[in-house]
Amino acid sequence: MTDLALVPPVPPPVPPLPAPVLPPPIPLQLAAIGCFTGPMRAFRKIILRGALLQVVTFGIYRFWLTTDARRFLWANTEIGGDSLEYAGTAMELFLGFLMAIALLVPVYVMLFIGSLELGVWSQLSSIGAFGFLAVFGQYAYYRARRYRLTRTVFRGIRFHQSGSPFSYAVRSLFWGAVTLLSVGLAFPWAQASLERYKLAHTHYGAWQGQFAGSGTRLFARGVGLWLILILALVAAGVVATKFVDPNVLARAATPAGAKDPKLAIEVSKIMGIGFGVTVVAGIVYMLLQAIVMRWWLAGLRFGPLVITTTLRKRNIVGAYLRCFLYALLLMFSLSMIMSIALGIVAVAAKPPENVGQVLVIGSTMVIYLVMAIGIWVLYQMTIKLRIWRLAVDSISLAGFEAIEYVRADASLPSSAVGEGLADALGAGGI
Repeated sequence: MTDLALVPPVPPPVPPLPAPVLPPPIPLQLAAIGCFTGPMRAFRKIILRGALLQVVTFGIYRFWLTTDARRFLWANTEIGGDSLEYAGTAMELFLGFLMAIALLVPVYVMLFIGSLELGVWSQLSSIGAFGFLAVFGQYAYYRARRYRLTRTVFRGIRFHQSGSPFSYAVRSLFWGAVTLLSVGLAFPWAQASLERYKLAHTHYGAWQGQFAGSGTRLFARGVGLWLILILALVAAGVVATKFVDPNVLARAATPAGAKDPKLAIEVSKIMGIGFGVTVVAGIVYMLLQAIVMRWWLAGLRFGPLVITTTLRKRNIVGAYLRCFLYALLLMFSLSMIMSIALGIVAVAAKPPENVGQVLVIGSTMVIYLVMAIGIWVLYQMTIKLRIWRLAVDSISLAGFEAIEYVRADASLPSSAVGEGLADALGAGGI
């Protein structure tokens, strides 16, 4: 009993401490990746069929071709696993074009009056018509952009565009004049100003677009190209002054000067200088397009979405070079085929002289038509489609989880007249 009394009592168990309350996890900024899934073979089939049907229908089929091409491009452009949708129809484009032609009839009448010898009335008509077309072209471009946006749907929500087409036209003409007077130096700030206006009036549902690109940044990236082009023009002028004889060219208008054997040499010198400047200008153009494309993609914003791009300039330049080389190969092949065919006909059939001239003229027209169609198809395949694919595959959208909360807007689809106006003025496209 004594031993048991000496044993200390067992303390009661200590209750466990409550688990600490942790703060809610911070949501990750999801980034949606762009992906183009369309096979080139399918797009090639659309373009080839459309080109041939345009010839048969005298160009009327282009509205159906444009619609098919847009549906293909939109449907195969995926962002975060969801693809775009194009809701426009070919009949809308066709009717819009007809209404645009009716609206432009007075302008064409003014141009016709300007071609007549009616003194001051002809001059005023020409000036008024060209001035109107200068403003109207940019007006039509902005209206056409509105039509395309209102026919673009993503995750069931439609894009749309606000703003004034006339204000955009005035802004565009102002910057065009400034760019011209500054010999191209104002181009970066002109592009930034116009893109800011367009994106500020572009909406995805209740979200408003924004352009964050800087004209100064674009200038810093492209001023080297401007210097190269200016130096090329100055060098061409110096070479022409030193090696081309202006007296021989001045006498070319006279009968004796036209027969001067030196004339062909001087003309070849001028053509060589012009070819060199053209090559430099072409390289500058390709590099500028690549710089502007990357700059434009990196400046796009929609609501909380921030777009980044990994687009490489060399890929854009490669697309242009591929188109140029394919076009040269096509022209060389067609020229060889025509020469061989005409040679065989001349040796085997020995047609009369008048029949031979008709064959030469007819075959030349056919070759030019095939060449024009072929170069257009090459341009759509190697430049339009390839650059679209490169641009889509290069983008990522930070904060894509916010797309779940965007609200639809009550805006109505725009009329196709703006698209028809752009097409009637030669500014239409896919």
